[in-house]
Amino acid sequence: MRFPFQAAAAVVSVSALAMANLSTAAADTPAEQNFNGKESCITIDSQGNVRAPQPGDCTQFGKGGQGNTDAQARNVIFILGDGMGHQEITAARNYLKGANGRFEGLDELTASGAYTTFAVGPDGKRQYVTDSAASATGWSTGTKTYNGALSVDIEGKPHENLIEMAKNAGMRTGNVSTAEIQDATPGAMHSHISQRSYYAPSGTAKPVKGEEARENGGLGSISEQIIDTRADVTLGGGRKYFEAQVQEGGENRNPFLTDKNDGGADWEAGKSVRENAEVKGFQIVDDKAGLEGITKADQDHPVLGLFNDGNMTRRYEPTVPGKAEDQQPQECKARDTGNEPTAAAMTRKAIELLDDKDTEKGFFLQVESASIDKADHAADACGMIGETEQIDEVIKEALDFAKQDGDTLIVVTADHAHTAEIVPDGEESVSAITRLESPKDGGSVMSVGFGTQPWSIDAEGNLQTKSMQHTGTQVRIAGYGPGSENVNGQLDQTDAFYVMANALRLNGGTEGGQKPWEITEGNKVQSLASRRQAKSGDELCYLVSEGTAPKVGDCSQFGAAGQGIDDAKAKNVVLLIGDGTGDSEITAARNYLKGSAGRFEGLDNLDYTGYLTTFALDKATGKPNYVTDSAASGTAWNSGVKTYNGAIGVDNAGQPVATIGELAKAKGMKIGNVSTAEIQDATPAAFAAHALNRSYYAPSGVAKPAKGEQLRENGGLGSISEQIVDLRADVTLGGGRKYFDAEVVKGGKWGEDGNTWTAGKSVLENAKDNGYQVVTSASELDGIAEANADKPVLGLFSEGNMPRVLNQTIPTTDGEKEPATCVANPEFTAETPRLAAMTTKALELLQNDKGFLLQVESASPDKADHQADACGLIGEVGQLDEAVQAVQKWVDETKEDTLIVATADHAHTAQITYNDAPTAGRTTKLTTADGSEMTVNFATSKTNEDEDALGGQEHTGAQLRVAASGPGAANVTGQIDQTDLFFLVNNALGIDGINHGLTFENKMQPDSAPADGSSKSSLIGDLGLAVLLTLAGVLGLISVIALAFPFAVDSILGPLAKLK
Repeated sequence: MRFPFQAAAAVVSVSALAMANLSTAAADTPAEQNFNGKESCITIDSQGNVRAPQPGDCTQFGKGGQGNTDAQARNVIFILGDGMGHQEITAARNYLKGANGRFEGLDELTASGAYTTFAVGPDGKRQYVTDSAASATGWSTGTKTYNGALSVDIEGKPHENLIEMAKNAGMRTGNVSTAEIQDATPGAMHSHISQRSYYAPSGTAKPVKGEEARENGGLGSISEQIIDTRADVTLGGGRKYFEAQVQEGGENRNPFLTDKNDGGADWEAGKSVRENAEVKGFQIVDDKAGLEGITKADQDHPVLGLFNDGNMTRRYEPTVPGKAEDQQPQECKARDTGNEPTAAAMTRKAIELLDDKDTEKGFFLQVESASIDKADHAADACGMIGETEQIDEVIKEALDFAKQDGDTLIVVTADHAHTAEIVPDGEESVSAITRLESPKDGGSVMSVGFGTQPWSIDAEGNLQTKSMQHTGTQVRIAGYGPGSENVNGQLDQTDAFYVMANALRLNGGTEGGQKPWEITEGNKVQSLASRRQAKSGDELCYLVSEGTAPKVGDCSQFGAAGQGIDDAKAKNVVLLIGDGTGDSEITAARNYLKGSAGRFEGLDNLDYTGYLTTFALDKATGKPNYVTDSAASGTAWNSGVKTYNGAIGVDNAGQPVATIGELAKAKGMKIGNVSTAEIQDATPAAFAAHALNRSYYAPSGVAKPAKGEQLRENGGLGSISEQIVDLRADVTLGGGRKYFDAEVVKGGKWGEDGNTWTAGKSVLENAKDNGYQVVTSASELDGIAEANADKPVLGLFSEGNMPRVLNQTIPTTDGEKEPATCVANPEFTAETPRLAAMTTKALELLQNDKGFLLQVESASPDKADHQADACGLIGEVGQLDEAVQAVQKWVDETKEDTLIVATADHAHTAQITYNDAPTAGRTTKLTTADGSEMTVNFATSKTNEDEDALGGQEHTGAQLRVAASGPGAANVTGQIDQTDLFFLVNNALGIDGINHGLTFENKMQPDSAPADGSSKSSLIGDLGLAVLLTLAGVLGLISVIALAFPFAVDSILGPLAKLK
């Protein structure tokens, strides 16, 4: 396990939780909080003084970086999707490529990670929802700042950006955007200014003000600074702001450039910015034909392309959401973009102009697809999808160049997450909904919700709302080429600056800029450059002939062989699941428990990171269902097959498929199944059972009984509780005790070597009769010394789901509620084992020479999200992290070759939104470990009434983070599907997940022998009862005959009377 050096001391801070059932918080600290943020990123000292973070202060890995690789790149292409969170990527893929399809650009990047995006206000308080300006300052300069600031810190001090550093090193540079070129993302690379809206030197359209104007001694407006920075290629919109008149003539005022080439001309007041640019030697073009005609760009004749007065035109006509029940499915329609070049065409031209193989130095190029964000603000689903398509095309252009060049690092990310959420189709919602019919998925319908602003429909049927909000979720960062492994793992935005600067060896320092720094070496990880080819993006697994279902492996991106990056074998595998733990839940929990610059000591310190898709199938049509439930999802990674929501361990046709638990057990390994849910719940059930409906918990009674063909008396495999007992996992721990009290209806022996079942007894009594060690408290669990197939352990610590560690919070609709406080849940007693304690005990009991497979679930991030319970979800994400730490600690102590994989089953409802801003849903405000306020929004229920909002929040369809350490861990990197995890686990253990010989049928045999003295007579069984009744009938008939016809009957009764 590799840990960032600055967090090393914190790694064991919660492990003193040492898997014990004690609160991790100090007496004067809110429950469960354990701040471990980097000291240099603390912005308010103990005396209340505000401190401005400087470059590198808020990085996770320092200026030297992770050191995953020390490869050097000649060129860097940095590609940014404004507002391109996981929901946006997934929605666009679903619509454009199909849920099982692949982007040719986005999904082909070989390294991937996640990074945090928080800003820091002028008051030193955290701003958990960043804007594009503060965000861009982070990766442009390595500095945290406030929302609205461009490449200055919270005190207004300018900091050197990557374009300036690259120019000073003799490199060529470019800055491309589909926005106004003065907008925040491009603006941070060629200006230093306190307000992102200071576009022009004069006029009424976004003029610069105060001391930052040139006439007042400042650096000037963003448009003027663009000309002073003088990138070789600058392309985008924002033409009208270049028409504003310059107020002050004179020299170039860029504070960092060492060679200020102005084309031999100073600024001239009274002329427009454009006119000044022309005099300074810029080649200015206004349309795609003009751009195509450019053949050279350098410092003597840089190129300025201005293709629209404002932002460049979005690809698709806008869509307008409304009430879900009133929306009809629609398709996105292309719009006329006139004579504007596409983002891909601008990128291709920029690369052509910047690449010069005859020179010693390479180039740095930034490219932005800006209007994913702008479409999301407008609640425009098709607009957002079209601009995500544009960035994919940009990445494809960059990849084509980089693969041929061999010396180019590509880094792709977003500046912040946004409002869109993929929600279940056909259901009412407090969010405004657009329904889209996917042309790739045979007409499947995807609903996209926008719920970060209140909205209404006026009398004319028009949507009335404000600009939808950004959200504070961590976002994906991905890379390709030399140095790309350094984007792997859990980073901050400011780390991205050093990933690129270090790859280009721009660490030598600049006068007035950063001082020289050392690049970290010696922490190398597996190279991620070489892997097997994913299936074709057009090969959609569910478009099969009518009446058939996808087989095991059909929907995986890399097939049964996997990616093949690391073919090392593991002795053990531990798979940890956070139910409903999407990137938003992870971010909210980290902010609250550790601080925004802190780290989860477990989750954030796994070696490799990737992302996976989670779609399910429609049972009737076989086409995608874009929002999975935990049952279909659990079946995907446990059995390698896509199925319908509600299905456990069966394919879309209802046929049982082998689980990783069954396969490992068949190999002779020990297995364990741990959950904080009812142990019959979807995730643990998918490890142990095969059920047509996830609610088939019990063999009888009124509480979730199995029905119909599932029942053993009808020839089925039985209830989930019965199947859990028959699997005989060495360790099974969780809740759901009440369902084990249900009576068994069908008795007998389950197969030749299976359990003997006694009808009329409860499932729990049968388990005990068959050798199970049953425990119901933490102290009883501590007392267990061994667990094996003869003496398996069944821990049932709650009648239903196990209690959450933090008490429930109730969100409001006013958007201005005072911060709530997360407090310990009194129902979580000293006899309730924490998830980490159960995990540690399971590891202790499972350790053996042949290895083991253990699945561990923190179940209640999901259950808290359903109830709009912010504190509940935070506490249970904390439990997941503690469980990961427990496994890491055990591996470190035992030195056993163990693959650790941590992921989630589906995304969920929670969003981090701006403080004191009302939404379409209900919000909870909390004070985090940073001492700052954070607001969590829940806006996927039918209404905001308690009966809906506090139990009816919905899953969402975003792709999910997956992280891993140990043998085979590198195979989680890049873009995969949940079903790929099935093969990743099996391949690491040397198990064939397809040709295994396991069969699934009712194995109940009439019992012909007593069960260990617990039932002395086999006559109680079905067969014995039949024999007894037959004998009684014969005797009765003979007695009647004897009475009617008196004669000697000794010859008949004598033999019967002698029966013993």
